[in-house]
Amino acid sequence: MAPPGTTGLGGFEVPSSRGATLRSDASALNVGVLHLVPTLEVFPLLADPKMYEPNTIDLSDHKELEYWFTVLSEHLPDLVDKAVASEGGTDDAKRRGDAFARAFSAHLARLMEEPAAYGKLGLANLLELREECLREFQFLDAYRSIKQRENEASLAVLPDLLLELDHMDEETRLLTLIEGVLAANIFDWGSRACVDFYHKGTIIEIYRMSRNKMQRPWRVDDFDLFKERMLGSEGKKPRPHKRALLFVDNSGADIVLGMLPLARELLRCGTEVVLVANSLPALNDVTAMELPDIVAEAAKHCDILRRAAEAGGLLVDAMNNNTLDGSRGNSSSVPLMVVENGCGSPCIDLRQVSSELAAAAKHADLVILEGMGRALHTNFNARFKCEALKLAMVKNQRLAEKLIKGKIYDCVCRYEPAT
Repeated sequence: MAPPGTTGLGGFEVPSSRGATLRSDASALNVGVLHLVPTLEVFPLLADPKMYEPNTIDLSDHKELEYWFTVLSEHLPDLVDKAVASEGGTDDAKRRGDAFARAFSAHLARLMEEPAAYGKLGLANLLELREECLREFQFLDAYRSIKQRENEASLAVLPDLLLELDHMDEETRLLTLIEGVLAANIFDWGSRACVDFYHKGTIIEIYRMSRNKMQRPWRVDDFDLFKERMLGSEGKKPRPHKRALLFVDNSGADIVLGMLPLARELLRCGTEVVLVANSLPALNDVTAMELPDIVAEAAKHCDILRRAAEAGGLLVDAMNNNTLDGSRGNSSSVPLMVVENGCGSPCIDLRQVSSELAAAAKHADLVILEGMGRALHTNFNARFKCEALKLAMVKNQRLAEKLIKGKIYDCVCRYEPAT
């Protein structure tokens, strides 16, 4: 069932560099994009790559396997509707949608009978299998229109949020930023509970509701440790991080009102920021190809983002190289960059990342993993050579009970010093 250039279950042999499809060779490189060797590598900041296991959920337990198969099966009709709509709802799209549903259901049925049919099986593999099936039937971005709509709605209110943040003291602002990331992570079309929310209000109404409910202590709450590392204690200011890798999750409020303001704060501190995003679409996750346009729109309202984006090569002669107040840009600004992760799944296996990400990681001393897929379903137990911050809202009751002994919509803010 696997299209050329993929392993069929568990990762790409060749990540795309900026295109919508996987390439089987490096012959069609895009002009203006720096291409490294298009192979997958082990993430160099893993503390012990040989002991690393990405999957948090053990699907060798038959009851666990049956539960997640049921979740994926129940989500299938909605996914087919979105996929067909993304292709204009044509008769051809409907035929392909039906074929995708049959093919994916057949995969699930086979795996239910023979879990090791495609090799070692983890939840991340199941989610990637679903995305590869979609691509096989030429559904390259099932949530394209939804992502565009949510990005536009979020960008419209970003200036007010940045103004609000800039009127806070450092400590209040840092807490508000982390709360904002957790609150915005509610926008996940892969979660049935969250999809139900979308029928009850606009994206901004849901974000504000989620943010207003952010009350500490969270179920996993290391914010005070992170705050001390960022702001210091007893009047002693710590050195800023040199480079932070931010593994971003969903489009819309998640990236625009959650992770971009956090990236902006790190840039303000003098830290280089690399936004790490999927090479290919998966659910409503933002992709590396989409991020430059989102950053460019956000930069229209923020000098910090604009200068950093220019320094990182995301904006070329943006706004005639003038700041919003008409003065010249600061060429010494720390850069804001974007790299693809070599992945097309809601989760990530750090044994298989793009060369571009591996190269960027060599100078990083902070990793931030955001979202259920990358911070909970996978990598919750991963340890790194550098500092790590794992941020997510838990949007599945069973996962909350098993992983953090909590409940749905509990939050995780896990800070880990360098190993």
